[in-house]
Amino acid sequence: QAVASSVFADLLGQWEPVSEGCIFQWVEQLRGALRPALEEVASVAVARLVERDELLAAAFAEAESTAEAARQSGGRGGFTFLPANPQYGQRRRHFEELSFDSGNAVEIRHGEPIVDRKSTFIAHAARVVNEGQVQWALREMLSDKKVAVATHNMFAYRYMDEARGVQVADNDDDGEDGAGSKLAQLLSMVGCEGVFVMVSRWYGGIQLGADRFKHINRAASL
Repeated sequence: QAVASSVFADLLGQWEPVSEGCIFQWVEQLRGALRPALEEVASVAVARLVERDELLAAAFAEAESTAEAARQSGGRGGFTFLPANPQYGQRRRHFEELSFDSGNAVEIRHGEPIVDRKSTFIAHAARVVNEGQVQWALREMLSDKKVAVATHNMFAYRYMDEARGVQVADNDDDGEDGAGSKLAQLLSMVGCEGVFVMVSRWYGGIQLGADRFKHINRAASL
């Protein structure tokens, strides 16, 4: 921007309305002056893309290694999930051995992807009736190497604890402020019981504003 302003100032100082070929001279001078700046911007953009890909690859490998180690140990000592994108507010999660108990295993279903301005949203859901199933479903979802490197994995759940006769519900934004509570509101509004739903978002570098909540709710509804 500074280079462009300087060039325009020079051109205005040289402006001669009656001069032949003035526009052509302007174009040539602008091209010559701005080329180095544009090449530098392109170089920086490429470097950032390479750095992002390297970070994702490293996070992908770490997530796969951690999940595999947990599977091989049979969950002994629990499992600590290390987020791939802590800079976006994600936090590590520790799962107790209960989350590996096959008696808590539930079927997990995955929705269709929603893509907007390079961001992708996909929902994952399971039927749950107790905390053991909630923890099993959450751990299993985060053990998926693709889900593990998502920018956010926000979720909400609710079920009726028959033993105590009370409803149990909770939600988590996973760094996407307000997303967990909106998922919880959606479950309440449509009357879903015994459901755990997670929506994964892979951020594409372009902010979506309030549209992101629309996509999160739509993904969870599919």
